[in-house]
Amino acid sequence: MTLRQNSVTYREMYRFPVAIMGTEVVLRVGAVGVVSMPDSLGARVQSLLQPAQHAGPVFADPDTGRWVFLTAGIPTCDPAYGSLLSEAGVRIVEWGEQVALPLLSESSKPTSDERRWLWPPGYELPQPGPFVAELLGAIHRFGHRGDLRGRALAG
Repeated sequence: MTLRQNSVTYREMYRFPVAIMGTEVVLRVGAVGVVSMPDSLGARVQSLLQPAQHAGPVFADPDTGRWVFLTAGIPTCDPAYGSLLSEAGVRIVEWGEQVALPLLSESSKPTSDERRWLWPPGYELPQPGPFVAELLGAIHRFGHRGDLRGRALAG
C-alpha cells in the first residue's frame, strides 16, 4: 500500500482528517483528538478502557516510549487535574497540531518508522469524557503506589 493509498484509506474509510507530509501521513487534530502518554500508563489505561468499551484506536511510538490514543474530539479536563496529568506524563494534543500516524501496510513502512497500531482504526472513536474519566482513574489507582508516576516522570 502506497503512502497515497494509506492517506485515502484513513480519510475515506476512517474519516480521519489527514494529509501527506514528506514520507508520513499526518492527522490534523480537531475532529479527532489525540492523547499521548508513557507506555506503562498507556497499557494500564487500555486495560481499563477495553471492558468498558471506551477504547479506540491506539498506536505505539517506540522512539518516544509513548502510546497514542485517538478520541472523538479533543478531550478537556478540569484545570485542577492539569498537574496530575503533567506529572503522569500525559499530553492532550491541541487543536491544529499534527501527529504522524503509523502506516497501514508493513510493505510500505519506512525502516526508520517504528510506529505501529496496537488497536487499529475501525472501531468507533471513544468519547473524550469517559476516556478522561478512565485515564484519571488509572492515574489515581496506579499512581499512588509510586511505580507508575516514577516511570512516567523518567520518560
